[in-house]
Amino acid sequence: MKRLALAVAASVLSVACRDQQPLQPPARVGPAALIVDGAHGGNADFFFLPPLVPNPSGSPNFNAATFNPNLAPVVEVCTLTGDPRASAVACGDPAQLVFGPTPLALDASSQQYRVNWDTKAPAPLDASKFYRMTVRGARGGTPLGMLDLDPVDQGVKNLRTGDVVPFQDGRTLPIRVRIQQGAFGATNPDHVEQVVPSHITTPFLDVTTNTGFAGARFFDGWLPEGFDQVVVIIERVPVNNAAGGTSCLGSDLSELEGCYRFRTDPDLHGLGLEGADLPFAIPVIAGVCFEIPGVVGNPELAPPYGLNRREEVEGVPAGPIVTLEDVPAPFLNCGTFARTPPPSVLGVIKSGQLRELPGAAWHALLRGVARVVQPRALNAVDLGAGGSTDGFSRFGWLRSATMTKVTSTDNQIGATNTALPVDPQVCLTFSHHTGPQPLTNEPVTFTVVTGGGTVNGANSATVNTGTDGCAHASWVLGALPGVNTLKAEALASGSPQIFTATGIAGIDLVNVVLGSTTLAIDGVAVPYTATVVNGTDQTLSSVVLQGWIDQGGASRAAGGLVVVCGAGNGVLPPGTCSLAFTAVASNATAGTGTLVPGPATARFQLLQGGETVLDTFTLPVTLVAPVPLSPGD
Repeated sequence: MKRLALAVAASVLSVACRDQQPLQPPARVGPAALIVDGAHGGNADFFFLPPLVPNPSGSPNFNAATFNPNLAPVVEVCTLTGDPRASAVACGDPAQLVFGPTPLALDASSQQYRVNWDTKAPAPLDASKFYRMTVRGARGGTPLGMLDLDPVDQGVKNLRTGDVVPFQDGRTLPIRVRIQQGAFGATNPDHVEQVVPSHITTPFLDVTTNTGFAGARFFDGWLPEGFDQVVVIIERVPVNNAAGGTSCLGSDLSELEGCYRFRTDPDLHGLGLEGADLPFAIPVIAGVCFEIPGVVGNPELAPPYGLNRREEVEGVPAGPIVTLEDVPAPFLNCGTFARTPPPSVLGVIKSGQLRELPGAAWHALLRGVARVVQPRALNAVDLGAGGSTDGFSRFGWLRSATMTKVTSTDNQIGATNTALPVDPQVCLTFSHHTGPQPLTNEPVTFTVVTGGGTVNGANSATVNTGTDGCAHASWVLGALPGVNTLKAEALASGSPQIFTATGIAGIDLVNVVLGSTTLAIDGVAVPYTATVVNGTDQTLSSVVLQGWIDQGGASRAAGGLVVVCGAGNGVLPPGTCSLAFTAVASNATAGTGTLVPGPATARFQLLQGGETVLDTFTLPVTLVAPVPLSPGD
């Protein structure tokens, strides 16, 4: 009887960067037969073992200290659509499986997973065809490695090396593989890659990272129908609040150290009807340790942070940020939690203390979260023996805050090279189980954008909010007349806020605001405010502000005052000065003609020495007849 064997068709693949761990071969012109593992340019933490391949222990990727015994991988073999030595081929759609998916058993003493394949059951292999063996973490998961097989007589022949290994008992092929930590894409030392079955015989199953700082609790039947197990991957993601776009959640808000990416392999995203996500059948509890600066042992001072979730697409946080429901997560061990890297100098927060923090969401109930799988850093693609992934979720501690501008401090007019009369000001608030509250002691950075000038004596200044949640800074306008802009930034929505101011180089009566633009002839005086800018470097004297009511040929004095902005009456120093007085429409004041009911013009003149007109400001008013006095008034 002819003894049928398998030949391993292999071509050497270029070795990619360790961080990327590509699972797919690069484009090629010559033979396309594959062997893809850590010794052949594939996933650096997965290896086929003898007798299929030579011993890979000499590979630079082989690490005897990082074997992962917490998995339950599966292997499958499909029929290829052609000769892989001639061109790139796949297994067809759908794939025609001749073996598996079959679990590989753990052999902890040998640090490997193994199974024997009866190549004649249920039917002998077809010697005219070629086959592809694929190993995954779970059914339908991302390929960890693969090799192409060619049935030949009298043994297993590696087409690249020419080595021949006979079948055991003429039909059995031993399959041996090694899987190391990081095979599913985790690159942070604080991580876990572990298989989790859908059927859990204990009340629950806890999975935590090697540090115990993050984890999840699973309950029996948690996976959707059709899935018996997945690999759960949890890894820490650094938090960088210095630039909103690089923070873990990409929120432009304040995030605490303690942010993790949760994934599953296979990814349940897009596997539902019409491409919908498949939710977990039973909610999963996820917990993440975190650090609150400055409140160690003082929980009542805890800032209003909560645990949030955000999807990730192509390695970038995307979509809305969702705040999660608080539930206990006693499986965590936060006693030695610290920033990474470097270790925090702010102290350690014990897990017991964290659970006492009022209003701080400590754990979260994940309802229908099922997006967590093969990172894009692996460059995973469909090789004809599995699916591809496009997203996963991040979980981290976030404080929601809102920045608003105090509008009365915007659009000011002032002298060049001089501080504005009112500092630009913003206010920050937060809402956490309550209405908006002031966010105190929060840094706000003011930066000069255009026009030159300074803020608090420099191009940029950081000021902390006060007890009212507001922060302000002195803004000196630039040397040239025109528009100046200032930016205020903080870790809050509504940031940045832009302030605009106009620099004046000469003498300018920039504005007059009447308490009412309707004046009764010979009636009650109306209050007004006026803003004067001295944009020169000279202090003027004998300056007055005189008002008039003009109507046709009539012009009557409306009232005047001596400017008092400096050391004495009539003194106008460089800078901005605000004045308050009253204006009246009367035929009894100095002037000519008679004022009658109807439209008129209020004219205000800034005078020096009673004769030199420095500037004029006008605005329309309406004159009305005086109200007759009632008998007895």
